[in-house]
Amino acid sequence: MNLAAQLREVLNNWFASFIANESLAQILVTAIMIIFWVILAYLVTLVIKLIIFRTRRVERKLGVKETKEKQTVRRLINSLIRFFFLFWIIIMILKELGLDLVPLLAGAGVVAFAVGFGAQELIKDVIAGMFLILEHTFKIGDFVEIGGQSGTVVDVGLRRLKIQNWKGEVITINNGDIKVVMNASLNPSIAIIEFKMDYPFNVKELETADFRAFLKKFKDKNPQVLEMPEKIVLMDVNDGLLFRVTIKTESRQHIGIEREFRKELYKYVQAKNWPIIVPVVVEEHDSSYQA
Repeated sequence: MNLAAQLREVLNNWFASFIANESLAQILVTAIMIIFWVILAYLVTLVIKLIIFRTRRVERKLGVKETKEKQTVRRLINSLIRFFFLFWIIIMILKELGLDLVPLLAGAGVVAFAVGFGAQELIKDVIAGMFLILEHTFKIGDFVEIGGQSGTVVDVGLRRLKIQNWKGEVITINNGDIKVVMNASLNPSIAIIEFKMDYPFNVKELETADFRAFLKKFKDKNPQVLEMPEKIVLMDVNDGLLFRVTIKTESRQHIGIEREFRKELYKYVQAKNWPIIVPVVVEEHDSSYQA
């Protein structure tokens, strides 16, 4: 006899000792058993969460930095275990109400039961979510574009993914609906700045030690910059001299660097009294990729 059956028998005997109405006694026993299963579900899920996230606290004490990937896997494992345990708790509660699904599950199998109750989408979402994590498609904190929606991944659940766009709106996407993912956080970004000079300008001015010092100072001032260009590229000579600067930055930091470099470049050009053509050419960017 298991613990639940023993508890049920104790409650039956106890209520029978002072309640003459057998039906009322059974109702009270059933209510208490449901409360028991609910409390058990809460305690077990709490313990699971503490165990899974305990390693995170230990790593912090040891000075080990938690990666986004570890955080994502922890959340996924937590969601997976909680899902199957709560599913079992629901089975037990239904049994207390007189609906025993255990024989049905044993006879038809778990898969047949799930499909019979229209859980195909659930299974698809769960399997898709596991592959997304195992294949390192993205992790919490990555900037992605999925199905025309772009934003930062804020949560990876058992069934759904949540991303937050630049407006602060949270978008929920079923894992099974994810077909194509554009991840902008895997590699460094490239900032592109273009500017025009009038024809009297001497191109060799961009190769001087003074201008190289300007580039080095900009890199030292902006830690998001990973690499400055060795040379400024001349792109076109129609209606002025069109130059392009490409700067390698940390992931998704290119927009801010473009703005900052334009500002510093214009100050430098003014100080040198170079014949810059105004306005400076500004490339178009999707507003959803704002840094």
